[in-house]
Amino acid sequence: MKGAQKTRKVRSKALEQVRFEGREREYVYAVAMKYLKDEDEAADVAQDALLNAYRHRASFRGDSRFTTWLYRVAATTALMHLRKKRRARAAFPAAELGPDNDGADLTADLASGAPSPEDEAAAHEALALAGRRLSSLGDKYGPIFRMRFADGYSESEIADELDLNVATVKTRAYRARAALREEIAAAVNA
Repeated sequence: MKGAQKTRKVRSKALEQVRFEGREREYVYAVAMKYLKDEDEAADVAQDALLNAYRHRASFRGDSRFTTWLYRVAATTALMHLRKKRRARAAFPAAELGPDNDGADLTADLASGAPSPEDEAAAHEALALAGRRLSSLGDKYGPIFRMRFADGYSESEIADELDLNVATVKTRAYRARAALREEIAAAVNA
């Protein structure tokens, strides 16, 4: 019983140390800036991180310094923001139309940022090679690779969809990526 009381005392003392004053806000903002490199996004993420930290303050056990825990919360929030942003970019790759919806701004953006024909041919060749290699990987690795890297699913979403363990999905995605990397490197060097 003494061990449980001691744990409760340490835990309550750790909760007393949880604070969100100006110094902690600046610290979280600095962490967000480190990941995002944009002041407005970093301010939004810092606000979300502080909100997450407040909501989950009971998870701070006091085993480490408060700033270490706060850094982890801020870093995780920033990484999740980047992941959502990447998925949104993949889901909506086309630029928005101009204010009068005539498409003039769209063509100007495409003309200025379009890849060269050589880049397009190289990308097409790499995709064809990757497609052939994925089909040779079989049912074990191909679908996981497609879902993870082409469709943007997370490992946990893939595990739920295919009724596998998350560790299995991570391993198979890594192995498929390594096999494709070797195949593309061999084709480039040939």
